[in-house]
Amino acid sequence: MKKRWIGIRAAAGLCAALGWWGLLYPELALTPDTVRVFQEAEDGTLQEMDADWDFEGSLYTGLLHSDRRNITFRSRLLTDISLFLEAIHSGNE
Repeated sequence: MKKRWIGIRAAAGLCAALGWWGLLYPELALTPDTVRVFQEAEDGTLQEMDADWDFEGSLYTGLLHSDRRNITFRSRLLTDISLFLEAIHSGNE
């Protein structure tokens, strides 16, 4: 049991360290693979925009100066978990 507790603590510490890495160096965490920029068209649809990907931090500073209502966080993991929980909940009724 003690070895298991040490493993859990090590895994939690590793996750915390990786999370802080993104906070300390956002230009390494905000890559074209992790961030997509969309603009709402006049008909209400979302169109993906080409982001300016340079290492001077233009995307990062753009996010910093954006209005809070204009930024949406999406996580595929959280979306999958919510779909799973909805399926479980609808199966019980």
